[in-house]
Amino acid sequence: MGKDRTLADIEQRRKDRWNFLFIAGMWFQDLFNYDFRRTEQCIIPYATQEGEISFCAYNTGVGWRNIIEKMHMTATLTKWYEERGRHEIFAGGKSVPLNSLEHSLVLRQELVATEAQHDLDRLGIAKNAGEEKTRARDAKLKERQENERMMKLYREHVLKEQAGPELCRSAASRRAPGGRGPREVGAFGD
Repeated sequence: MGKDRTLADIEQRRKDRWNFLFIAGMWFQDLFNYDFRRTEQCIIPYATQEGEISFCAYNTGVGWRNIIEKMHMTATLTKWYEERGRHEIFAGGKSVPLNSLEHSLVLRQELVATEAQHDLDRLGIAKNAGEEKTRARDAKLKERQENERMMKLYREHVLKEQAGPELCRSAASRRAPGGRGPREVGAFGD
């Protein structure tokens, strides 16, 4: 509403049979035909934490939205627990007074008794902070192994180095600094 538009005017416009929502898509914004030149011509500014970016570039193409959101993500569950600790569980072993025990929730007993929750597993979402940390550690290890494999291929095919015998690492080289046994690496390098 403004100086020239009243609430009655808005209500009248909503009742109009030609009232519609316009959704537009640009042919050059899909990943298979992304056109940087056309994206540069976008005239809709979009404010982000990194500064102004065109709406077309931010919401389509190579994923600037994902990049910027990941850069400014506040915390993962694991990180949150490390920095702030776990929250208090109010009902854990305590009597919680309730005004009424009446409810309208209907549970299907066949699902409650037999079916386990699989949706988080199918989506690849960790169920707790420990599982999140384990997955992050495993992903880091897998990435390291892939980097070593690629380095070996690079040396073999590009630098034309001959593969030498595999060296055996001694137990002393696997110890943490100070000789206190194998070094454990957490999900965040801690």
